[in-house]
Amino acid sequence: MKVLITGAGGNLGRALVPLLLKQGHTPRLLDFRPLDTPHEFVQGDVRNLADVQRAVEGVDGIIHGAALHGIHMRKWAPEEFWAINSTGTFNVFESARQASVKRVVLCSTMGVYGHSAASPPDAWGWVSEELPLLPSDVYGMSKVLCEEMARYYGRSHGISTVALRLGMFVPESSGERYGFRLLFGGVDERDVAQAALLSLTHAPQGNFDAFNIMADVPFTRADASALQNELVSTLERYYPTLASVAEANGWNILSQVWGRTIWSIQKARELLGYEPRYNFQQFLEAVEVGNADYAPTTGTPWWGV
Repeated sequence: MKVLITGAGGNLGRALVPLLLKQGHTPRLLDFRPLDTPHEFVQGDVRNLADVQRAVEGVDGIIHGAALHGIHMRKWAPEEFWAINSTGTFNVFESARQASVKRVVLCSTMGVYGHSAASPPDAWGWVSEELPLLPSDVYGMSKVLCEEMARYYGRSHGISTVALRLGMFVPESSGERYGFRLLFGGVDERDVAQAALLSLTHAPQGNFDAFNIMADVPFTRADASALQNELVSTLERYYPTLASVAEANGWNILSQVWGRTIWSIQKARELLGYEPRYNFQQFLEAVEVGNADYAPTTGTPWWGV
């Protein structure tokens, strides 16, 4: 397929373009920044319908990654989230309708759950796709609207959309922060790319479905209380080498806790065939053997690949 990637200059594009090429697909890149790339490239802004129409013409599928994210909330006004996330997504779907493109992969967010993901006082929360969407900020709200648009274009125009409710995969300042994030709702960008590729060929019932995409963790609902009250010993039960690796590297485990939530990826595993490869266990093993390159390279232009 010829596949358009919006926001192609971001972290997802870095991992996704090589994977698409390996599978025999042809990428077309859309970004508001100029990219020095050998691949087909359209410079444009998703807020501009004409730019998106130009980029969509002649493609077989779209992976829509252009967006503002939660990390941008301190610097960007709510109207910018609306313009880039909501209007930008409308432009993608409307351009797809006009060009008869029937496959869209929508990069959504774990933030659509909002208040539904809140943990009780005495235990960690459990989040599956069955929870209602109750966003608690403008970012989550904008992505809920994006998913509603996808449902509408599926009902009304036969466009099939898979929404990926992605965990955290922005670049980190250290390998330690990257690794522990995988326990608490994080995901490696290479696994996000895997999920996007799988979604291109998935045919959801009713032309829409949504999946949590995070790293794999061994925790079950039965662990919710133990994680709250005996976090370190519970982690060491599942990761027997954690204590020795933490001591050798000067890690303070309690300082690395990102949240009090267990994120289920069972639905994505069963229906998409999603199997994350870059999990906390693999991170620990890489640290033990001194593999400093395990975490994705940050800040390096990828588009010459």
